[in-house]
Amino acid sequence: MNEVFPLRVEDAVRRVREHGERLACHVSTRLDEALAEDGDRTGPLAGVPYGLKDEFDTPHLPTTGGSWRHRDRRTPGAKSAPYRAFDDAGAVLIGKSNLSDLGLAPEASSWVGGSTLNPFDPARTSGGSSGGSAAAVAYGMHAFDWGTDIGGSIRLPAAFCGVLGLKLSDATWPIRELFPRVPESMGWLCGQGPLTRTTEQMRAVLDVAATTMRSELTPPPFEPARVELYAPEPGRWGSFARDLRPVLEEALELPVDDASAIPPPAAVREIYAGVWASHLDDLLEAEQDIDLARGIAAVLSALVFRGRIFGDRRFHPITAELLLLITIGRYTIFRDKDKARRRAFAVRDTFRDLWADRRMIVAPVTAHPPPKLLRSNWNTELLAYTVQVNLCDATGLSVPFGTFDGRLPRAIQLLGPPGSERALLDAADRIVRARDARPDLAQPSVELA
Repeated sequence: MNEVFPLRVEDAVRRVREHGERLACHVSTRLDEALAEDGDRTGPLAGVPYGLKDEFDTPHLPTTGGSWRHRDRRTPGAKSAPYRAFDDAGAVLIGKSNLSDLGLAPEASSWVGGSTLNPFDPARTSGGSSGGSAAAVAYGMHAFDWGTDIGGSIRLPAAFCGVLGLKLSDATWPIRELFPRVPESMGWLCGQGPLTRTTEQMRAVLDVAATTMRSELTPPPFEPARVELYAPEPGRWGSFARDLRPVLEEALELPVDDASAIPPPAAVREIYAGVWASHLDDLLEAEQDIDLARGIAAVLSALVFRGRIFGDRRFHPITAELLLLITIGRYTIFRDKDKARRRAFAVRDTFRDLWADRRMIVAPVTAHPPPKLLRSNWNTELLAYTVQVNLCDATGLSVPFGTFDGRLPRAIQLLGPPGSERALLDAADRIVRARDARPDLAQPSVELA
């Protein structure tokens, strides 16, 4: 057994077989093959069961991107970068993790994988779009998973499922293969990274991935000298600063200030929405099997009939809701692509100035508990603290921190510049030790035999 990853392949497979259909963590699995491979693997991750978000190609399972339209898409022999890295290191692939249709919505609900259930309340979402990844780690079906994040898609589900999630910078960890393809003009928004239970596991995964997936860019080491708390929209976490300040001061032994230079979340959300809407034409070009007219028809069908009539599953309703808003924005207030990018890069400049002053930013991942299934789009503040990280290509680490109402996990995110993942993990180690010394911040546990 791997000392860092105590989960065995046989236990992971047993849980998937007993609970997988009900919990909907996967789009596809290879359980018999995983058992056959166990014991024959060598390398630093030998025999460690893991999952990949269903946006990365593998030679033996389809890659759907969560889309019913692409449910039969197979690429025999294709090996994406994370698959190559982990397979060479001896890890054993259990399956492809569930996500939202096209990876757009903030919950893992799709026509190909169903709705992934939250580990702490089955009536609620596990988050998204990497919700299957986070839930599979929380349920003990994967020792680790590798996801993507274009607006909070790793950090939000990690927060909802009580695990660690790391969004890496595109500058230092560029994504070279992904389905569905992110338009080149929007690639700077998208990050990737691991989901694990511990920081030690996350370091082990990064050590393996870095050999082939990290760019040659070597930013200067990030050594925080101050911490800034950012939570101007308290939502359901009004005690955020009061909860965090003493823990951070004790754990990090650094001055802790309230963030003042970062734009308010509502302004940043509007800038983020403008980038998506103004790039609608690029998004349509990336989806070559559907044009604007057919896309609008499919969106309206999904919203009106919700896949129940005529069997029209070209879009899942939660993705259709977002696509309709993007389309309306494109033809009303967000028509200028260059203006949208200038506004986004102004946010990036603000963060770069803070990092140049050696400031680490700490914010909630979200100030709200996980929504009920299929209602994630109804809370406009759900992504209030995640989209900034994508606009400024930051490194963002989600760390569990207490609970909402004593039962649903909360999480903070530690934010640093590109390439700062090691510094953030070191800080997380100290924060977790201080957190665990506080009975009022006890973390809930997942009960799954």
